[in-house]
Amino acid sequence: MAISADVLASALQDLAPGYSETFMKWHPLFEKLIGRGGIQTENLEGPYKQFTVVSQGPGSTTEIVYGSELVKGGRKQVASSGTAYAPRLIHAFDVPRKELDEANGAQDLAKILEKYPELAMGEFHEQIGAQLALGAGANNLGGFPTLNGGVGDVSSGTTYNPGGIGARNGLLEQALPAAQAGVVHGLDKATVTGWENQYGDTTSGALEDVRRAMREIYYRCQRQGKTRGKVDLILADEASYHNYLEDLDTYVQVASVTDEHTPADIRQGIKFMDATMWLEDHIDITSSALTGKPGANGLMYFLNSKTFHAYTLSHEGGGGYFKTSGPFRIPEQDLFRYEIILYMGLYCDQLRANGVLTGSGIGFGTTP
Repeated sequence: MAISADVLASALQDLAPGYSETFMKWHPLFEKLIGRGGIQTENLEGPYKQFTVVSQGPGSTTEIVYGSELVKGGRKQVASSGTAYAPRLIHAFDVPRKELDEANGAQDLAKILEKYPELAMGEFHEQIGAQLALGAGANNLGGFPTLNGGVGDVSSGTTYNPGGIGARNGLLEQALPAAQAGVVHGLDKATVTGWENQYGDTTSGALEDVRRAMREIYYRCQRQGKTRGKVDLILADEASYHNYLEDLDTYVQVASVTDEHTPADIRQGIKFMDATMWLEDHIDITSSALTGKPGANGLMYFLNSKTFHAYTLSHEGGGGYFKTSGPFRIPEQDLFRYEIILYMGLYCDQLRANGVLTGSGIGFGTTP
């Protein structure tokens, strides 16, 4: 007995919550956000979001000697207003009607689900992961934020354009704090004190120098993060990750995903201090997005997930949070089209608690 396109659509709607969880857990940063409830999915009326950034301590201290001193509290104004914009993303895939007509029963339906929507969800995730890692607007995802920051054009990967509102700089620059000049979430690093990320570079290739640089960035982010906690995840390019792994006498590998829809060995990480370093395939140091940048010699993002937040235009999992739509008959083709809709924004409210290390792929792992 054939399976109708509507039956497949109904199955997709039933499975959508599980697919959305799988999607988010497939990436270490999103997994952290899910774990601490850092994704807002309710009561949002539009894609534009305004949030408060307190880039340094907001208070002042007054020493009381005689009792008549004027208390200075409340006079230090360090709060700024950042903005984020959620792009609307639609991932569409087609299912041949011939395949639906030839299907017979629940087993064949399961095979179709595995072949089309599950693979489509995995592809969608990979595309967003690539944009987050290096930007450059590949796969028509130029509106989703990128960690690859700095001043440059779209081809350099350092900007994104959510909803066509205009180019915005990526989040983390590969430059010392004093030299950073980007405008992140609408806030100019040159004028907002404390609105910059930590940065380090090593080019010697000596193991001890790279490890020292990693510790320096880690502790610098921790000191700046203060009550926001410490760096809990590191995303590294393949050369940096594997060379570091090979240099460890003993190490712990952890699988990040236990969801039933996702193989447990999709991503594995190794410990560094209290953080976990993850191999991020999409940090391709040969990419044009890193041409002329220090990151072309190796790149690690040191992230404090507590400073990252995501929001979707949805309510109770509907609207723009992995909503499925279809089927739509494709004119003059024997195909049905289905769509996965994601309307999600991502922002960081404390850049100084995050950092970048470059040069970590040069000779990393060799004996000096």
